[in-house]
Amino acid sequence: MGIGPSTKETTLHHFRDPLVEIVSADKEIDLLGIIVEGTPEINRDKVFVAQRSAAMVEAMRADGAIVSIDSWGNSHIDFTSLIEAIGKKKVPTVGMSFVGNQAAFVVTNKYMDTIIDFNKTQSGIETTVVGENNVVEMDAIKALAILKLKMKKKEEVKEHSEDEIKLRKLCMKTFYINQVLFGEKNKIDKDVLYINKAMEGEASKEDHRIESLKINIIPPANHDMFINSILDFSPIATKVIGEAGEGVTHALTGVAVMITGVETCGFQAANIGSSEGILKEQVQFGRRGTPSEKDIIIHVDVVLKDGEGRTRAGIMAAHKACDKIVQGIRDCLKDMNHTLPDEKHEYFDIIRPGRKKVVIIKQVSGLGCMYDTGVFPYEPGGFIGCRSIIDLGNMPLMLSSNEYRDGAIRAMS
Repeated sequence: MGIGPSTKETTLHHFRDPLVEIVSADKEIDLLGIIVEGTPEINRDKVFVAQRSAAMVEAMRADGAIVSIDSWGNSHIDFTSLIEAIGKKKVPTVGMSFVGNQAAFVVTNKYMDTIIDFNKTQSGIETTVVGENNVVEMDAIKALAILKLKMKKKEEVKEHSEDEIKLRKLCMKTFYINQVLFGEKNKIDKDVLYINKAMEGEASKEDHRIESLKINIIPPANHDMFINSILDFSPIATKVIGEAGEGVTHALTGVAVMITGVETCGFQAANIGSSEGILKEQVQFGRRGTPSEKDIIIHVDVVLKDGEGRTRAGIMAAHKACDKIVQGIRDCLKDMNHTLPDEKHEYFDIIRPGRKKVVIIKQVSGLGCMYDTGVFPYEPGGFIGCRSIIDLGNMPLMLSSNEYRDGAIRAMS
């Protein structure tokens, strides 16, 4: 029964849940659906799933939310993280949890102003009586009544005259690079990017599947050269303020990263057809997914040990090694807060009341050793920290338009 018999909800409880019954029966409420979220062990994952659930709540244009949890202790971190994430979306929220005398919140936040404690024992402790400390009809009625009050207060202060509602702003500052050179350390000096050549050796030791790694600088006029199979083109961007989809992001223009892969035996790393050959013949320059003909290409060529170019682990090792190199550049890019950008763009996630609601569905690679997609890396367009769409069971994830344009997707083909 998991953490404790008296708080854990059985399958039968889910089958005839009083919370769903009470909310769905209320004629004043349009129940959009039920989001089911797990409680991971690692703290970073706790924050991740909380943010994804909050994004779904917001994307559904929910006017309110009720968060109910059937466990406590370490799981209260998940509970408080989710309430905070939803609260930051300005959606009124009511929480439901066993608290009593035993499960006081160790972590709290300003959005936890309305919590329904469904403890039923006089001593206020967990027991071994199955179902004793579960949500009952009266708990559900209280939660819904409080949520209605919170939603009403928000409605009273809401400006109905707004034609558009701006949820959040993403500021993208770009810095143009005119020249890329090797140097003793990573550095951005005006429009010149210096790359530490020593990162080549450090990155090659990142994984035992990598035989060797080389960094090349390809100027615009040098596309008449042989390259191994292309694994990806990616931007150089970094988060400076805020989370994905909001705050400030710095990005370099005039330069892009290309990663290529081959095995020591000469087998080209590829899924169906490999793209090795003369660079100018293998790339359609000037498209959204490729550098322009005037861009400088930072080329990371990874040689994998025999057989590893045909494994998922080998391909991911190549991407990770490349991202380690790019992170050294990102660290310099973060420090350009006081430098005047060449361009500055502001993007908003916007609600347009009364307009036709449209959704974009992106079906991405999700099978095989190099037919994969990463989501929500630590840095925009990066690899490190991303979740494999395969590992997530190819389950749908809700992204805002700002999260998408802020580099939440990493192609790993």
